[in-house]
Amino acid sequence: MDFEQLAAEYSNMIHSIIHSLHIYKNQDDFYQIGLIALWDASKNFDEQKGKFSTYAYSFIKGRILTALKNEKRHDDHSFYPDEEYWNLLNCDTRLLEKEMLLSYFHHLTEREEKWVLQRFYYGLSNREIAEMEKMHLTTVRSCERRAMQKVVALN
Repeated sequence: MDFEQLAAEYSNMIHSIIHSLHIYKNQDDFYQIGLIALWDASKNFDEQKGKFSTYAYSFIKGRILTALKNEKRHDDHSFYPDEEYWNLLNCDTRLLEKEMLLSYFHHLTEREEKWVLQRFYYGLSNREIAEMEKMHLTTVRSCERRAMQKVVALN
């Protein structure tokens, strides 16, 4: 008998084992594990020792139980942070981004550095920067031009 016929014949058994173990997640994965176990059982079976169906059932169930145990061990050792953790991480990341951005512009004047932060870190337009800093738009644009010239000169 070829394996396709064997798989079709024992498909219900594999599904039954999955159901009896109350597996509700990753059922397709466990079905595949069952099929591989069926393949291995068909290769390892000794006709002198009993019925194949009994051997296959215990072999498949054992393999699926082992996979469940390994998945449980993996889940127990894995860390799945909650939303609060990601929010805290996001705050720390923003600070690192700011520090990294400033490290590229350490040679700028205080006003140019302020422009860089407002433009690239906070995403403000030159007009918004001018309004916020109570400066003329032309002053902000000249600050931008000087800052960008210094950055280009370094590269």
